[in-house]
Amino acid sequence: MPKPKYLLSEYNKKEIFKKLCIQVGFPIFSKLDCKKVSELIAAAGFSGISESTIYRLFLWKGNKNRPYLHTLNTLAQFCGYSSWNDFEIQQQEIDSFVLGYGKFQNSKVEVKSLISICIHENELKPLYQYTEQFEAIDDFEIKSKFAKEIFNSTLTNSNNEQFFKTFHHFPVIREFYFELLADPSFSIPNYESGIELYLKNIKPENSMKDLQDFIFGNCLLFRHYFLSKKLVKAKKLGKMLFENLALNEKQLSEIHVFPVARYLSCKLMYLDLKNNLVETFDFIEELHDFLGKRMSEISLHEQRILFYNIGEAYVFNGLITQQDHDQLKKLFAHLFDQLPNQLINQKLEKIVPYFNKNGSFLIHYLNQLE
Repeated sequence: MPKPKYLLSEYNKKEIFKKLCIQVGFPIFSKLDCKKVSELIAAAGFSGISESTIYRLFLWKGNKNRPYLHTLNTLAQFCGYSSWNDFEIQQQEIDSFVLGYGKFQNSKVEVKSLISICIHENELKPLYQYTEQFEAIDDFEIKSKFAKEIFNSTLTNSNNEQFFKTFHHFPVIREFYFELLADPSFSIPNYESGIELYLKNIKPENSMKDLQDFIFGNCLLFRHYFLSKKLVKAKKLGKMLFENLALNEKQLSEIHVFPVARYLSCKLMYLDLKNNLVETFDFIEELHDFLGKRMSEISLHEQRILFYNIGEAYVFNGLITQQDHDQLKKLFAHLFDQLPNQLINQKLEKIVPYFNKNGSFLIHYLNQLE
């Protein structure tokens, strides 16, 4: 008797694909990635799903989205759900919230949400009142969905100055939009102004949270200035961060790993701006020593964050040699066991995207697959 096939909606396909990327810890780009996903599913004790099945379902654009229900059950269970039905029920609960702001998940016709219309038409008063309600909401998934819709709406809006001026102070916007969905590529129009407003009234001497937010926001700006060749701004901000603030090892050990990773990586870019070879190699020695001490104290997820940010900075810094690249890969070699085979043998610029933990990266990637 043939196994039953299931008509899978594009929306649920994207959602389970997102969950799968998060579960395996890397974006799924190729057949080689699909092979590793297949191996990880089998290693976790679930019945096998072939690499070709995973590829056809998620990466092959000609696919008609009619997988076996057994395949969907396995994917859902691997991602932490009891079954595909359990996954769909939870998605339906989120859908009911999404429909509340007029987002049609499964429509074949493109329909703008009310959030998108408010932002695109600069009619922000209703959206302001709507956003105020999130002060009383604790649901992480709901806040994430709201922030994602804000992200895509600002991404497709030509001018977000007024939006940023009006909404930058809301906790849900600060945490879920600016922080969890940080956009290091600055692809959102007026994003620089948005980050400047995010940093408004933050004083690093006031609290650990202010210090972390201060580092996070300013390092985003510094990276943007460095990569877009706004060298005067980059040098001014770099001097403030790495010479005036100049966090020591003790301070770095007390801060959350993500701003630490940003800080260390941006300092490498700053040293490249200064073109100081001696100072660069001295810092690399300090960096390896710091990482060696910190490695046993932090989770694999946090180690991946460190490797991504520092690896990216190694690629950007023209003073750093191939030998330094190899030493960095050796230091983090244990992380490669859970990644596509032979990835460690690739050049650093090919490896780094597999460690990208920015929430916006997955949104951009999923948008490209549409």
